[in-house]
Formats: sequence, structure tokens, C-alpha cells
Amino acid sequence: MRKFLLLLVVAILSACRPVGGTSTVIIPATATETPAPSETAQPSPSPTAIPPSPTPTDEHFAVCSPLEDETIDSLPLILVNPLVTPNAWGTDFGHPGLDFAYYQRGERLSIEGIKVYAILSGLVALTLEDHYPYGYAVVIETPLSALPESLGQTLMAGYEAVPEDLEYQYNCPNVPTPTVTGDYSLYHLYAHLGSPPVFATGDSITCGQLLGTVGSSGWSSNPHLHLETRLGPSGLEIPTMAHYQSNATVEQLGNYCLWRSSGYYQIVDPYVVLEAQP
Repeated sequence: MRKFLLLLVVAILSACRPVGGTSTVIIPATATETPAPSETAQPSPSPTAIPPSPTPTDEHFAVCSPLEDETIDSLPLILVNPLVTPNAWGTDFGHPGLDFAYYQRGERLSIEGIKVYAILSGLVALTLEDHYPYGYAVVIETPLSALPESLGQTLMAGYEAVPEDLEYQYNCPNVPTPTVTGDYSLYHLYAHLGSPPVFATGDSITCGQLLGTVGSSGWSSNPHLHLETRLGPSGLEIPTMAHYQSNATVEQLGNYCLWRSSGYYQIVDPYVVLEAQP
């Protein structure tokens, strides 16, 4: 009887012991290489296939800092020129964006040359040459449909009715009328870059993608990034714009006035977007 009980205990322990080589290792999706298998491990007689990591199909909303070595929380420390909205349509008063700059920060002696990144994913709507006032610049369009519903509703709640028969109070010949389909987008303009943008209209841009470097092109006395956000009809259709230069063309003048003061592309505080972190 004692011998029988001893054999029964041995059998139970053998059944509970793990068998080498049969455990399944799940490799994180972020891993860049698979560790080599142990030389002493014995292959399982019936190996279990590890399915490949699924490829994400949904684009998740993300907000990124526009400047190298700066976080969204640290941006207020280098804000040198705040947003000042104009008091009337048809004017070009105020300051329609945020200016970020510094002369010395940590080991950096100047903001000039640091990298500029896209704060939202989208498509390139416009690139600009070194004309007044924006200098080298790029405009990225992000449809409201790509934003969280609550953020889109907040933005549209502040969109005012576009005035009819607007009278411009400065040189605005032949201001075009945009195509309004009922779809709206956010537009982010990154101005005074250090070199011409390397993108073409329609290029896809991801949050955090390099757009250029901080410079002092255009109407600028010191290196800084001018970040301007506007809400307007989707599908911006202007190839160029400029103003306050004697060599600006009629087309450039009209496009500039459409963008700046027509009421179609209305100023939004960039912090409404920057602080909408998921």
C-alpha cells in the first residue's frame, strides 16, 4: 500500500512539471529584433505559431510640440509675442499668432536653427517663398473630422458668420472667394523658417514631423517661430500670398487678404489645440 501511494505522488508531480520549449513568448510590437533562442532549449514537438502583431488601422489623435527640446508645457516660457486678434474684419491689425524665441536657453545660445515640428497630422496646403510678412513658411491642413468630436464642436462654436460686402481697409485687390462645401479644417502656419520648405501641396504630414528650422525670413527682426492657427473652409486653394512689398503681385495681395482678414479663415488660439492632448 505504501509503495502504491509513493508511485501515485511521483505520477502527479510529473504531470505538473513544465515541459521545456512549449511556452509561447509574446514579442512587444515595439521590439526591433527577436532574441535568439536558447541553445539548450528543446523544440516542442508541436510548436505553437505566434501570430504577427496587428497593424493599427485607426489614426489616433495626437498633439506634438512644435519646437525641438521643448514640451507643450514649456512653450509658455519662451512665448515673446502673444495672440492679439483684430477688432474688425477687413483690417490687418493685431498679431494673429504666437511668437516663440529666446537668446539663451540651457546650452543653446539662440533659437535660430532649432527644428520645427508639425503639431498635428494633416496635408500640406501651401508653401511660401521668402516674401513679406511670413517669409519661408508652410501651412498644414487638418480636417475637423480628424479631430476629437468635442474639440471640433468647440472650434466651430467660435466660428462667426462671414460678413457680406466686406470693405477692406488696406490694399486688397481682387480678393478671391473660397469654395465653401460645409466641410471645415484647421490650418497651422509655421513662418519665418530658415530655408524654403521641401514639401509640395498635398504631401502627407504626421504629428511631430520635421518641417524646417527656426529662422528670420520675411518680416522678422530676430529669429523666431511664428505659429498661426486658423479655422476655415476645407481645401485651401491659394498657391501663394504676400503683402507689404512693392513687388507683390495682385494675386499675392488678394490671397493674403483672403487669408488674413476676409473672415473666411478665422483666428484660433493655438493653445486650444496644444492643450487638447489625449
